[in-house]
Order: sequence, then C-alpha cells, then structure tokens
Amino acid sequence: MVDCPTPKKRRKGNVNSQQQDVLRKENGTGDSAVDVNDNKRARPKHMPKFRLKTSGETSSLCTPSSERIPLTLTDIQYVLLHSLLGNLNLAQPPRWYVLDKCNNIKQTTCLVLEGISMQHWDKLQDKFPKTKKIFEDYVEVLTPSVYGGSLVQELALVPLSENEKDILIQKYGSMNLALEARKDLMIMMRAVFPITGEVNEPLEISSEDKFPRTQLMLSAWQLIEESYPVPLKGKLESAYSDYVMTKDQYMPVTDKSPMFGLDCEMCITNAGSELTRVSLVDEKHNMIYDSLVKPYNDITDYLTRYSGITKKLLSDVTKRLEDVQKDIRELLPADAILVGQSLNLDLHALRMMHPYVIDTSVIFNFTGERTRKPKLKALARELLKLDIQSGKNGHCSVEDSLASLKLVQLKLGKHLEFGDAVHTNREKYKENFKLAIAKEYALSIFNHMIEQKKTSLVVGCDNITGDYHTYLTQAKESLSSQFKKVKPKRVKLKTVDGVEEVISSLAESVKEYNFSMAHLKLDIDSENESKQIEQIDNWIQIVWNSLPHAALCAVVFGGTTDDNGLAMIKIKSSL
Repeated sequence: MVDCPTPKKRRKGNVNSQQQDVLRKENGTGDSAVDVNDNKRARPKHMPKFRLKTSGETSSLCTPSSERIPLTLTDIQYVLLHSLLGNLNLAQPPRWYVLDKCNNIKQTTCLVLEGISMQHWDKLQDKFPKTKKIFEDYVEVLTPSVYGGSLVQELALVPLSENEKDILIQKYGSMNLALEARKDLMIMMRAVFPITGEVNEPLEISSEDKFPRTQLMLSAWQLIEESYPVPLKGKLESAYSDYVMTKDQYMPVTDKSPMFGLDCEMCITNAGSELTRVSLVDEKHNMIYDSLVKPYNDITDYLTRYSGITKKLLSDVTKRLEDVQKDIRELLPADAILVGQSLNLDLHALRMMHPYVIDTSVIFNFTGERTRKPKLKALARELLKLDIQSGKNGHCSVEDSLASLKLVQLKLGKHLEFGDAVHTNREKYKENFKLAIAKEYALSIFNHMIEQKKTSLVVGCDNITGDYHTYLTQAKESLSSQFKKVKPKRVKLKTVDGVEEVISSLAESVKEYNFSMAHLKLDIDSENESKQIEQIDNWIQIVWNSLPHAALCAVVFGGTTDDNGLAMIKIKSSL
C-alpha cells in the first residue's frame, strides 16, 4: 500500500523548525540540500502548492481500489496547462485539484513511461523507495493503453508556444475550453464505452444547425461528474453491475447523428425509486416509443402528483424493466444522441448506460452558476413560450421529452451561448482579455514565458518522436488554417538513441525550456522486472534532482492493455 500521510495531521503538535524540516525531508518535500535551520527559506509564502480536492481523493491510491474512480488523461493535461498558463486562463476551477499560487511555478516537467501499470506499482512498491520519498499524491489514471488508444495523441496537445496560447485564449476564452474544443470527442469516450469505427472526414452540419451538435454533448468526465452511469472499474463498476448498455457496440458520434428526446416517470417502492413509464421522441417530434412499466417490488407511493401514474394505470401492465431495455436497445441506432433534462436520473431508472448525451439542465443556465440548475418547466416557459407540467394529473413523459428536444433544437438554431449565463459570463471574460491584449496588460499573464522566449521540448527515442512529429504537424496545420494570421512556433522534438539519453536530455532541458516532456516506451520483462523498476526509480530521482525550485513535476505510468496507469504530481519546494 502507498503511504497516505495527511499534511495537516503531520503539522499538529509542538514541533520545532528542525523537526519540521526533518519531516519534510522524510516525506519527500525537501532534501539534504536544505538547511534545517532555514525553515522560512524552505517554505516561503509565495511558494506554489498542489493538493487534491475530494474528486481527486476518490482517484487516489489511498482510496481502496473497490471505491476508486480513475482520472482521465484530460485531467492530467489540465494540471500541465494550468501550471503553464496560470489561474487567469481557467473558465472554472479545476474539478479534482487545487494549484495555489500557480503563477509562481517556474517550470513544468512531465515524464511519461508507457508499459508500466498499476499492477507493477502494487507488486513492486518496495522497488520505488526514491519515488516514494519524492511524491505524496498518487492517482489512478484511465490510460489509452487499456482501450487501444494512442497516448501520444492524447498528450501531444499539451506543448504550446506563447503565440499559440494568446490566439487560442482569444478564440475560446480559456485554455481548458480550447483543449476541449480541439480534442477529438471519441478519444475519451472510447475509454469507457465500446465504440468501433472511425470518422474519416468531418461531415457538414445540418442546415438547421448553426454549430455542431456534438459541442453540446457531455464529455466523459462530465458524465462521471454529473452522476451518469458509466462502465468504469472500481466503485462505479460495483454500483452499476446490474446496468446494461443501450448497444453492444457504438459508432462514433458525428454532427449528423440523430437526437432522441427521452424522459421517464418513476414511483417509490419498498426497494427505492423504480421505473413506471418511458417515452422517446425523434427530431421530427414524433413519439416513437411510449410504454408503461410494472415494477417487481411493491409500490408504496405512485407519485401521481408528479408522474401521473396511478394504481389503475399499472393494474393490467405486464411489461417489465428488462422488456423496456430490450426495446430501447433495438430501437436506438449505434450513434444516437439522447436528449433530456437531468437525463442521469432517467438512465438510472432504466438501469442503462449510454455514451452520447445532451443534458438541458447543463447546457442552459439562468444564474451564471453551473451548480444551480434550471427546471424544465422554467426553460420551456422562458425559451419556448410553452406551458408544460401544468395539469393536475402530473407530468407527461412524452411532453417532457419533446420539450427537452425542442430546447436543444432551438439552441442549435441560435448559438452556443444561447440561454446559458455561464457562457455569457465567459464571453465577457473573452472580451476583457482582448481589451487587455490591446492595452498590453495581458503580458503579465505569461511574463515568465514571454520574457524567456522559450519553446517546449519533447524528447524520446525514434519509436516515439515519429508519432509526435506526425500528430503535431497535423495539429499545427489545423491551427494555422483556423488562425491564418498566426505563424505558430514549432515544438522542438529531440530524438536520441537510448533510454538513458532520454532521461539525461530531459534533465538538461529543464534549465532551457519552460515545458519539458520525455516519453518512453518500455518493455517490462517479468524475469527482470525488479531490476527494471529499480532503474525507473533512479530515472525519476535524476529528473527530480534536476528541477529548479518551484517546478511542477508529473510522472505518468502509461498502463498496459490489461490495467490502468497512475500519475504522480508534486511541486519542488527546495533545491
């Protein structure tokens, strides 16, 4: 097991400054170069700090594997971008970590090691003594190796020159929005759902749509955050063990994928909330499915005032939950986009999982606070001028599913910010940023990058840098076509002959580049794995020792085809 110290607890009690420095050394927050009598110098007030939020703690190796919810590579990318660009480029606070005083981070380094997984860590922890003295936070990461994806493709978006950053922020409002906008939607969805096939050419959007409908879909991590059922390992796997997917195999979603409005009605039984009615409507507003459902357990409250369901309505119903599941699986196409209000509740009632979702409670907002969600009745009244849920006989699932679909169609016919105060606030932020650029006030945001005039470095052997070159060339061409006035500076790729040279090159680069990344593909031999792991432990220490004060270091174990990887992140607080 990983040692899981609690920093606050460590600092309790009457501990003198010398003892505190010894504790920091033992926990990897300092080393022998620190003067034990110079406690203030070791931890100045302006020192940046990384720590986990509750969402991050659920992915921590300190959490039992049965309760753990892995992070995604996008989550790790956000940390890297945040450390490079600062708080002013975040449209919303990070969901799983806190990066205090991030503008004081001097350098960012990332070491990616493919071929090492959670299994290696669990089995050979005693071979990582140096690593364990350095890092305190270890999180499980759902990596592309598990689902046959490309680690290179998912990491290659990180290195950006300051010229590119300025332009992307002007367009998208913040770097994390830019990352989401540029990332292939299928990359993360393939991590959790069985999606096959490729979209070779982007399709033109429907004539009625003013922007791609895929931009309204929840991302993979949003599905998790919004409590949608997803087929992940750990806590979620056991929680959703009796759920079924809407299809055995899915096709990639596109701008032409059909939308279906979905709504369910529920009752209360002696086992909890259970399904009593489900309705589906298509984009032409036709009702294509509507069925009452009889729960197996005894009903204690029909919730008639909300659902319209009565004892009489269900008295002759023979259809059960598994019958409805079968009907929906046969009815929906493999790239269907489900639309609904707080659709997570409906999917839980159906005991079903689906990858492509547009949730009207997320894409519309009146308050400017994403956590304060509007009611469907209010959305229909204000935006559609419709009075729904007004009868005395409860809600109608057909009416509600149709209202949700109409709301999405209305938004697609307007613009992405329509009906969303969160986006409206973000637009004001973008305008302020552009004004700051005109007044040259924004230079302070990137002062450490602009003053140094440094580009980023990716180093590896020829079996990895070729992949980066191909992907980054495509990304640059795409970027140049989007922003014709931009002449983006290239990310420097360095190819070396062996793994030891990769590590030494990375260690040397931290003095020269504000972002350095090394990527190695490793073949761990079961007969020699102990020796190989000890070597990896030495590499991590070499890289750590090379880092300057206030540098952020991330080490990513890329996982294998059989198991997830993990990530370790820490800011160096002393030389």
